[in-house]
Amino acid sequence: MIFTYKHWDNFCRKLADKGVHSIPTRDIVDSITNYIVLKHDVETSVPKAFKLASIEHTYGHRGSYYVQAYLLQNEDNIRLLQEMQQMGHEISYHYDVMDSCKGDLDKAIKEFSDNKRLFEKNGFRIDTVCQHGNPVVERVGYTSNRDFFRSEKVRKIYPGITDVMVNLKSGVPTDYVYYSDAGRMFKMIYDPLNNDIVNSDDKNIAYQDLDKLYDFSKGVIISTHPHRWCGSAAGYLVKTYIFKIVRALAKMIMKIPLAKKIMSRYYYLAKKI
Repeated sequence: MIFTYKHWDNFCRKLADKGVHSIPTRDIVDSITNYIVLKHDVETSVPKAFKLASIEHTYGHRGSYYVQAYLLQNEDNIRLLQEMQQMGHEISYHYDVMDSCKGDLDKAIKEFSDNKRLFEKNGFRIDTVCQHGNPVVERVGYTSNRDFFRSEKVRKIYPGITDVMVNLKSGVPTDYVYYSDAGRMFKMIYDPLNNDIVNSDDKNIAYQDLDKLYDFSKGVIISTHPHRWCGSAAGYLVKTYIFKIVRALAKMIMKIPLAKKIMSRYYYLAKKI
C-alpha cells in the first residue's frame, strides 16, 4: 500500500460512487449501525491534513481530525483548521497528557483543561477526542494516555466528551471495525480499546489495498496519520525506508536501559516519522 493523495482520492471517490459518505465521530448515535468514519491523527503537518480534508470534501465526506494542541500555536494552522471545519469536518483534540505529565493525573487534568480552552477559543468544539500513542515513552504507574479517560474522576469532569479509544462503544453505544495505518500499512486492529494492555498484534489483519475495505456490514473507523501521506509514490517510498530504519534502530536502543530513559525524554520526536 502506497499512501499518496491520488490513492486517497480514488478511495474517497469509490466510496461516494457506492453511495457511502463518511461522518464525523461526533455524529455517531444509537440509531446508526452502518457508518464509516474517516479519522485522522494530526501530529505534525496541518497542511497535509488540509490536503486530505479537501479531497474528502470533494466527494461529500466529512471526517474527524484529532489535532495535537501545540499545532494551535501557529496562526496559519488555525486558519487551515477553521477552513476544514467549514467543510464539515470535526476538528478536535489529539491528547497525550498522561505522557507529558509523567502519569500525574492532576497535572494531566490541568493540561487537558488548558488545551481544551485553547481549542474552544479558536472555535473548535470538543465532543470526541483521541489519545496519542507515543511508542518510545517509558511509563511508570500507568499504561498509556488512554488511562486519562479510563479514570472515573476525569469522566466526571468531562461528562460530555467521548474518547474514541476508550468509551465510544459503551457511551453511544456502537460497534465498529477499526482500521489503522500504524506501521505504514492498513491493518484491522483486533480489540482496539485494549491493545495497549494486551498485546494482540498477532491477531491484527493487514491489508495491502484500500479496495479491500469497501464492504461494510457495520460501523467502520479508518484511522490515518496525514503526515505520512505524500504527493508521489517515490516520496512515500523514501520516507518508508527511513521509517523502517529509524524504527529498527529505536527497537535496538530501547533494549538498553540508559538509552531507553534518554529516548523517553524525547518521545515527541517519534511523531516526525
